[in-house]
Amino acid sequence: MNRDVVYDKILGSMICCALGDAMGAVTENLSFDQIRDKYPGGVRELIAPDKTAFAYGNTPGQITDDFSQTYLLTEEIIKNGGNIHAECVENMLIRWSGIPKWFNRFAGPTTRSAISAIQAKKEGREYVVNEAIDYARQATNGSAMKISPAGFFNPCKVDQAIEDAVCITRVTHDNQLAISGACAVAAAVSRAFEENATVYDMIQAGIYGAAKGEEIGMRVSRTVGGASVKERIGMAVSLAMLPETKEERLRKLYNLVGTGLHVSEAVPAAFGILLICNGDSLDTVYEAVNIGYDTDTVAAIAGSIVGALNGTKGIKEEFFEIINRENEISLEETAGKAADLIFKKNKGV
Repeated sequence: MNRDVVYDKILGSMICCALGDAMGAVTENLSFDQIRDKYPGGVRELIAPDKTAFAYGNTPGQITDDFSQTYLLTEEIIKNGGNIHAECVENMLIRWSGIPKWFNRFAGPTTRSAISAIQAKKEGREYVVNEAIDYARQATNGSAMKISPAGFFNPCKVDQAIEDAVCITRVTHDNQLAISGACAVAAAVSRAFEENATVYDMIQAGIYGAAKGEEIGMRVSRTVGGASVKERIGMAVSLAMLPETKEERLRKLYNLVGTGLHVSEAVPAAFGILLICNGDSLDTVYEAVNIGYDTDTVAAIAGSIVGALNGTKGIKEEFFEIINRENEISLEETAGKAADLIFKKNKGV
């Protein structure tokens, strides 16, 4: 695999994650049927969220916490020579907390508590966790929304991607379920760089990553109650393969697996949508955006996987222009720096 292929896959993962986040911010909080009533045909363009969304006030194409943290984490890993350490995550979170358009509007209690603890550590102060929040125990999808760099900085190295995903996740979501979900996504992104990788390879890598992540998490982090990410990916795959219409399968995914805040819903749902859409990049993003509930995160996760699989193929140039302009970032520049580091570090992939 040459440098240009690595670059294209990183850029594909980033743009599809960003699109899922920005489009999903429009439909977030709405149910499966409410989306279909409010947006006949579904949201398939970058439009502004209205008053039903947390992101009300965003312009078309503006991202939320999902991709903004993914993007800043990628930059911090680049600064660290392509090496993933907990300090990269800590630096990202401190930097992110200083950007009001993202932190003030989208930081939840888990993230706020984590940032407070990191700031206290850097300043040599003691920080007492608010037990009413106890961020370390929350098995939420925030672990998986920003994890794709663990995959694309370890192309074709699934086990190393899993190790780095554990490192990243434990900074904010130190429990076995959050780790399992993050490792499922990181493993799939890493596997996507293999020559002739398919959507079925993504599913297999996801299940492997979920199982290994949970096993590691049981040893090194807290154990919390909740459904198995691995088993629920299996459920999502079974529903995706039913001999029913696409719409019927998506509805069952929404109703039975769920598309909510818990990592055991969002991550399995993303893999189910990926399979229902046969690994088509934009179709996967669109259906995740329109499935309901925590759509920006489900679509960001699904987008990061399918974008790594397919690269930028089929992605409209205007999407890059809007995402870059509205968020004052450069996807191409950052993906290029990451690709150069990865190729140099691995002496080819």
